[in-house]
Amino acid sequence: MSESIVTEFKFTKARLELLIPTDKNYRVRDTGLNGLVCRVFPSGAKSLEIYKKAKGFNSPITVRLCAAGELPIEDVYVLASDVLAQMRKGVNPNEEQKAKAKERQAKGLTLSQALEDYITGDEDLKVSTAKQYRQTINNHLSDWLDKPLAELINMQTLISLQKGIGKSAGPSAANNTMRTLRAVTTVAREVTTNKDGSLIPYWPIESKQLKKRFWNKERRRDNWIKPDQLMAWWTATEELSTEYRGNGDLARDYLQFVLLTGLRRREASGLLWENVRLKSKTFRVTDTKNSTDLELPLSDYLVEILQRRPAREGKVFDLEEPKKFVKWVREQSGIHFTVHDLRRSFITHAEKQDLGAYTLKALINHSTKSWDVTEGYIQIDTERLREPMQRITDYVLGHAKETPSNKLIHFGSNHG
Repeated sequence: MSESIVTEFKFTKARLELLIPTDKNYRVRDTGLNGLVCRVFPSGAKSLEIYKKAKGFNSPITVRLCAAGELPIEDVYVLASDVLAQMRKGVNPNEEQKAKAKERQAKGLTLSQALEDYITGDEDLKVSTAKQYRQTINNHLSDWLDKPLAELINMQTLISLQKGIGKSAGPSAANNTMRTLRAVTTVAREVTTNKDGSLIPYWPIESKQLKKRFWNKERRRDNWIKPDQLMAWWTATEELSTEYRGNGDLARDYLQFVLLTGLRRREASGLLWENVRLKSKTFRVTDTKNSTDLELPLSDYLVEILQRRPAREGKVFDLEEPKKFVKWVREQSGIHFTVHDLRRSFITHAEKQDLGAYTLKALINHSTKSWDVTEGYIQIDTERLREPMQRITDYVLGHAKETPSNKLIHFGSNHG
């Protein structure tokens, strides 16, 4: 990924906070000290660095100083000036700085700093994933954010936190928090380890017996909208347009589109008009979970949904938060569901159509398993998916829309 300095200004805490992430890394140069830059990552993380040629080196050297906001600007200038002085002598500060920084970081590295280091260190990390990591730690470990990470990583504390989060937020939230913390700890150990080891302890929950006691048992979600529930659910989504005059139509189209495509929530909400081809009846999703672009055909009804959307630029479904609409549909239909349950419903209804396993995987963009050699040779283009996609839509609509042939069946299933 190419990077370039896109602008420059005198660094202050307030000005740095105003920098917004883009889909690529970029650097902003400080006009107060030549060589000092702030690198902004797509995840939203910001790193203060020296980016300058050193005596005897052909290419610029990047020396990371700290995360933006970690130190006062005055202290950053002191640290940067020391680094620049070494570079004028022909010394690459990275080597010496690594050893000193590891010891300094390990002693005083807080959970908050370790989290930012973890996010900053992965340039391929998606903005949504970085946001999720921050929310997880901030929601469940807020009391530890400004405390040394080394004090947190011990068996007694971790077990206590796991139980506490499990009681307040549920077993899945507790497990997810501990997984995130474990990942942050692993990276923190790597960056603070020198010849004498690291002051950050190893993750202590490693033995089979300890793991069994520590990690909560999670019941895999299996909720989906069954055929005899589709009519009640569909009717409720149609009524959104009258219940919510402002954006009820948008919520209706969004929920129906997810049910009929199986897209993940963020994939559907991030769909752009520039990636929709109504004439050829196809659309492309670029921000996918496995980072592989997904191109799918549009069934006839999906075309209808898109044709009734008024805008033709930006996001197709510019819906900030679908929670209140989901809640209303639940109450009206009597069917409990989440947006991700709509994806599960699509997959289940698709499976009922006796589609080939590779066809179904292509429709829902599931990654190829490394051991499945055959799948690596099979290429399924968009047109081959058109008939299966139309068949799934027809099946869902056949149960969802009230017609003389299914009306009796619907009421019978509700009261039988």
